Amino acid sequence: MGSQQIELKKMPVRGVVIVLFLALINTAISWDKKWTYFVFAQEWPPSFCNDAPQMRHTCKGLPKPVKTWTVHGLWPNKGKHKVENCSDSWHFNWTKVKPLQKQLETSWPNLFVDTNFTQLWKHEWTAHGTCAASLEATNNEFRYFQKALSLNSVTAFNPQTALEKVGITPSCTRAYSVKAIQKALMKYFRLDTPLKIICAMQRVTGRTMLLEIHMALSKTFNVTRMPDHSTSCCTPADQIYIFPISDMHCFQ
Repeated sequence: MGSQQIELKKMPVRGVVIVLFLALINTAISWDKKWTYFVFAQEWPPSFCNDAPQMRHTCKGLPKPVKTWTVHGLWPNKGKHKVENCSDSWHFNWTKVKPLQKQLETSWPNLFVDTNFTQLWKHEWTAHGTCAASLEATNNEFRYFQKALSLNSVTAFNPQTALEKVGITPSCTRAYSVKAIQKALMKYFRLDTPLKIICAMQRVTGRTMLLEIHMALSKTFNVTRMPDHSTSCCTPADQIYIFPISDMHCFQ
């Protein structure tokens, strides 16, 4: 047995916990040099549920509290790449996050009914939160989820407000161009380059849906230029639908 193990064995339980916690923090701090900005990813719930079968999951409907764009994730990035899985030993602890449960179910819900209740949040913490922990504002489970939820609740970060200001509103019959959507977002967020938008296809009708909007945030949580502003599954020729939350499939 090594000397370090012997010292830990002699320590009171509280002391061991503190040492282990500090070790986790030090690991996270070492990862701080690996990333330079956040990608704040927000998704449109009706599009997400329409896309669920293609991801081999089931979404039977939207919870009543869900009224607008929800969080997909808050992801540390460097350049064009995510920085992920920074601490294998810092496991997700639901008891730390449980005080935020009502807010999570409203603004960061797990819409897949065929997965464990906490699966989405567990994944987001393990893959991304452990890297974000190098920043004081997001240095534990509670702060990480609370920060993302607070960003989603502020009008300044709400894509729906940006789109509605120029008349782009949810509709079963009206579609919008990629150019119009990007122009509205760039104007609202005062950017000279496009944000990243993700599209998906409604399998039954073949219509293209607006699925996600990704914005880059500095470590002080200000909107900044996205290093990689390419669209994904969206082409300039696409006509994009944003189905209403009240009629998420728009089959009729």
